[in-house]
Amino acid sequence: MNKPLKLGAILAVSLACGCATMRTQVGSQKVVERIPKATPDWVGRSYWEEKGQHFYIGAVADRSDMALSLREAKAEGEKKLVEQIRQRIRTEFGSAIEGQNIDKQTGSYVRDLIAKVSDNVEVSGVQIPETYIEKVEEATGFGVKYVYNCYSQLQLSQADYLEARRRAMEGALEQARAAANANAEASLTAAFGKLQDKTQVPASVGMAKGPTE
Repeated sequence: MNKPLKLGAILAVSLACGCATMRTQVGSQKVVERIPKATPDWVGRSYWEEKGQHFYIGAVADRSDMALSLREAKAEGEKKLVEQIRQRIRTEFGSAIEGQNIDKQTGSYVRDLIAKVSDNVEVSGVQIPETYIEKVEEATGFGVKYVYNCYSQLQLSQADYLEARRRAMEGALEQARAAANANAEASLTAAFGKLQDKTQVPASVGMAKGPTE
């Protein structure tokens, strides 16, 4: 009589262990394909500079459509690039006006002007030299499904960054002139001149000229 009971107990334990194993496997993932086959060393990085180029990474994970996820990774990278370029413009101009002999009100106005203009500056010349895709197998309660992790590397040259900064400067000068704020215009001109000297901008990239009469 004990034998059937013992077999039943073993069967129950086995079923319980099997169900527990299935539960732990649900949601587990493994990479089954990489494009290219070797994971690039830039995956996992956020930003770096190299040989006059700025690099940004856009990434998305667990997407069901590979083509769509690549577009999303590119859009994510572009968003990051534009946000950081605009922030860099604000930071550089903020540093450039430090030490100027201007009153507090003019200093605040100039900073606000640069912040406002940089928020709308267009960044052109972005390139996408590399992409990387992982096809991932994920265990579900009904078998497996496949999702994609996609990475997009975006590149912007220093020359294109300087062009974006110049356009921000032109926009700020136009607004200062429209407001007839000569002190702000002088501050902006001096700041831009300081930045030109620091980055050794070519002579062809000059100051914005006032409107012709």
